[in-house]
Amino acid sequence: MKLDERVKKDLSELYNGGNTPGEIQCAVELEGLIAAKPGQTSFATKALPGYYAGNRKADTVLVMLNPGMSVCEANCRLMYDIERYSMKDANDIENYHQCCANYGYIDKSRLDNFDLKQAFFLHNWEQTGIELPIDLRSTMTRKSDMGTLLKAKEAVLTQKLQLELVPYASSSFNNINKSKIKLLIPFVETLFDEIFAHERKYVIFCSHIFVEVFKEYNKEHYEAIKCLDEDPVKGKLLKNKNIIGSCKIVYISYNNKSIKALIANTFPHQALPNAYHLMEKYGDFCYQQYLSHR
Repeated sequence: MKLDERVKKDLSELYNGGNTPGEIQCAVELEGLIAAKPGQTSFATKALPGYYAGNRKADTVLVMLNPGMSVCEANCRLMYDIERYSMKDANDIENYHQCCANYGYIDKSRLDNFDLKQAFFLHNWEQTGIELPIDLRSTMTRKSDMGTLLKAKEAVLTQKLQLELVPYASSSFNNINKSKIKLLIPFVETLFDEIFAHERKYVIFCSHIFVEVFKEYNKEHYEAIKCLDEDPVKGKLLKNKNIIGSCKIVYISYNNKSIKALIANTFPHQALPNAYHLMEKYGDFCYQQYLSHR
């Protein structure tokens, strides 16, 4: 299914003929893929899905695993989110897309470390299509420069495309049940369809988990993704925090097109979100590896 088709289906089920909230069946079907707390599902089934944020035609694409929020909290936020995003109801597809495209503006007053780490990661990448503040680096020593950080957050959210492998919220995405990983293949195809819809300069998958997911994808699509079995490139640039950064360059073929992409294995490391200088160093390392492969 294409991304627009998935959005239409999910919102229709969530709307449930006006009896909000219904349950999103694709989220229900992912039960057991990751561990869940007692009495909860693996992913939020009664919340607005988070398929993307930003410009769908952007030069730079970052792909995350899924929206990070507890299942209980996400399921309880439906009516709040509908109002916040100016949607008429849970089936308001037009305003849903407006919200996703403009999320960086809607959320511009809230400082978010996860969004900021994307800005610092991409800070020295060239021709990303993202206009980050020229004084962004100075905020590493001037933590009080809130204005610059907020501008960076807004730019990185609105001027790139952020996609989610799974659009349904969970508090974590660890310990994947490998016997059920094949459930993610249709979501991978939706990602590829969206990525290949436009010319891209950079495509970055932000977790080592994508290696295992792509290996499963290759079982159905022989060698569609190459270089998965090569050892990841490791660097010592983050050693002062006992974190060794690593990444992997892969080549993806889809619908008779091919792209070079990067899997940033270390991106979700829990010690990195507040360490902006380390994220910038890790981003520089990944960029140099990206440039060195043709």
